[in-house]
Amino acid sequence: MSSAADNPAPDDLEQIPVVVWEAANPLEAQVVKGRLASEGIPAMIRGEALGNVYGLTVGSLAQTDVLVPGALAETAIEILNSEIEWLEEDASDEDVLAEDQEEN
Repeated sequence: MSSAADNPAPDDLEQIPVVVWEAANPLEAQVVKGRLASEGIPAMIRGEALGNVYGLTVGSLAQTDVLVPGALAETAIEILNSEIEWLEEDASDEDVLAEDQEEN
């Protein structure tokens, strides 16, 4: 027999947190969380407790996940991916400027 707890309602599934970003460290996770918050998307951070206790900023114990409600996951990923595309375009523009300066 299955209970209501075994089969959550569709509305409940939309609220289950989903990982949208795997950050290298808590600082990166805070930046991502802030970016999502600026778009009105609530986010939470989940990381290894031991990494926080010792203040680790590199390595597997520093890795931190950013989670959002399932219903907003697709939107959050689109926002974060658009930021990456913008940063990549900006970096390629800087490479072109550096090449131009080297030629002159």
